[in-house]
Amino acid sequence: MKLFNALAVPVTLGVCMSLASAVAQQAPVNLRSAASFAVLGGTSVTVTGGGTITGNVGVFPGTAWVPGNPAVSVNGTIYQGGPVAQQAQADLTTAFNDAAGRSVAPATVAGNIGGLTLAPGLYKSTSSLAISSGDLTLDAQGNANAVWIFQIASTLTTTSGRQVILAGGANAANIYWQVGTSATIGTTSSFQGNILAGASISMLTGSRLTGRALAMSGAVSIDTGGGSSAILPTSNVAPAIISAVNAASYQVPGVAGSIVAIFGNNLSIGQSSATVPTPLPTTLSQSSVLIGGQAAPLFLSSPSQVNAQVPWSVAGQTQTTYVATVNGVVSNPQTLALAPVAPGIFSMDATGTGQGAVLVSTSGQLASSASPAQRGGYISIYCTGLGPVTNQPATGASAPSLPLATTLTTPSVTIGTLAATVSYSGLAPTLVGLYQVNAVVPSATIPGNAVPVTLSMGNFISNVVTIAVQ
Repeated sequence: MKLFNALAVPVTLGVCMSLASAVAQQAPVNLRSAASFAVLGGTSVTVTGGGTITGNVGVFPGTAWVPGNPAVSVNGTIYQGGPVAQQAQADLTTAFNDAAGRSVAPATVAGNIGGLTLAPGLYKSTSSLAISSGDLTLDAQGNANAVWIFQIASTLTTTSGRQVILAGGANAANIYWQVGTSATIGTTSSFQGNILAGASISMLTGSRLTGRALAMSGAVSIDTGGGSSAILPTSNVAPAIISAVNAASYQVPGVAGSIVAIFGNNLSIGQSSATVPTPLPTTLSQSSVLIGGQAAPLFLSSPSQVNAQVPWSVAGQTQTTYVATVNGVVSNPQTLALAPVAPGIFSMDATGTGQGAVLVSTSGQLASSASPAQRGGYISIYCTGLGPVTNQPATGASAPSLPLATTLTTPSVTIGTLAATVSYSGLAPTLVGLYQVNAVVPSATIPGNAVPVTLSMGNFISNVVTIAVQ
């Protein structure tokens, strides 16, 4: 659970019309927060011709956004500089380097690839690449998860009216064009896939992109010709939920107001974390979750895991339903078991075991071998699942600092084999769904670098984490 990250064999192509399907299967390139952007520029984004862009638009480190006259309609959010666009550019750089670094069984391509039919795989060009003499067909051969990665050392160009045609269940979301310098999509061309350009991207009059135009250092210019231009690709595979558990302990059940980790497949398009303190967003990377019919605030969204706050409104219920929606596609509904309390302590490696998310209260340092807790001193244990509180905040809102939101039931804390005195139990101020328990390390605790710590409330005992005690 990424709470603290969220709070944290060459083949030469000749004149043949197709390539054998023996090209090595590639894993998708993780775009992370950049996945929510249809257009992302480094210096500026300029649009002429009106029309529509579907997806977020961002610029960083520049701030110049020129929507045209008439202005283009953006079905998304526009970020002119700021932390969201900055993070998207950082994630784009990571994705660009990932795509450029792929090296398993690349097929060599050069010059013009128009007229070819290509199977999924890795394709490498040491110079420029063009689609000019005919249309390019990408054939997934019935594999809905097929991936294409094109490594292009310099420029990518399509001439007027050329198309990238998808066949055999191919999905534009799984096509990556890693372009060393700049990409130009020709007049009235229809292009498919994610363009990750080191410099700039130009979409000429009336061209259409189902994918993403993501430029790292330069500008993105788009002449829509009055129609749709960049459109975020949709997944052709429905999201599937496997389970939901306490995000700290990885145990069942969930608790109102606390944090759960939902596991499954195709749960988002890309990966992103909440970038503003509160209120938490209810959509990340085109992913949203309903728990008990209410939109759940999200900490983290990735294809395999979504971390969310269970709405306070389900308190008193023994179970509720939850469902995920990704880009309009709805998952299978599942049942989440609920309990009034079910404490779980966060661990630093997000496994629910090992070094706990426990601080030495006086120093704010992790209670590890480098800065052990002192016998007779205070520690702060960060956890979730401790149930109802006084001064309860709204779902998705930060916990108050004054007065504090204290738990109605005080948990028992065991350090080593000894009961510890608890001085505070409640929501961690300014945070969402995160509880803090302050306790005194018993003076008789046997020192060590892996002293076990647990919480218990009624019949529920938390997972076991460890701290260093001196």
